Amino acid sequence: MVKYTNEQRLQILKIYYRNSESVAATLRALTPIFGRNSRPSRQAVTSLVKRFESTNLLCDAAVPVRLWVGQCVENIAAVETSVANDPNQSIPRRSQELGIAKTTFWRILRVRILLYTYTRSGSLKN
Repeated sequence: MVKYTNEQRLQILKIYYRNSESVAATLRALTPIFGRNSRPSRQAVTSLVKRFESTNLLCDAAVPVRLWVGQCVENIAAVETSVANDPNQSIPRRSQELGIAKTTFWRILRVRILLYTYTRSGSLKN
């Protein structure tokens, strides 16, 4: 989809609401402004209107930066002490008690603490 400026988006929305919320009439009204081949598509107009009606914003929402909160120092320390206290406890039970997701728990065990799968005796192998 082509990126439109905020002024262009505002203009598209004004024309849309002025034409009784008709996408076809909006596209006809936008043809002299943008040109036949560079006007917004039907899908672009409908998605712009839906986004505006749901968020009341013209500009794009900022994409949040993903934070790795699961592998923080406190969780790593909690996993280490949990394994040291009871090495025979299962991973699902241990992650449930600590309130950490199982996949995050596995990553902490494998990457941070360097513990791997169970041995035949039932305890974690180092």
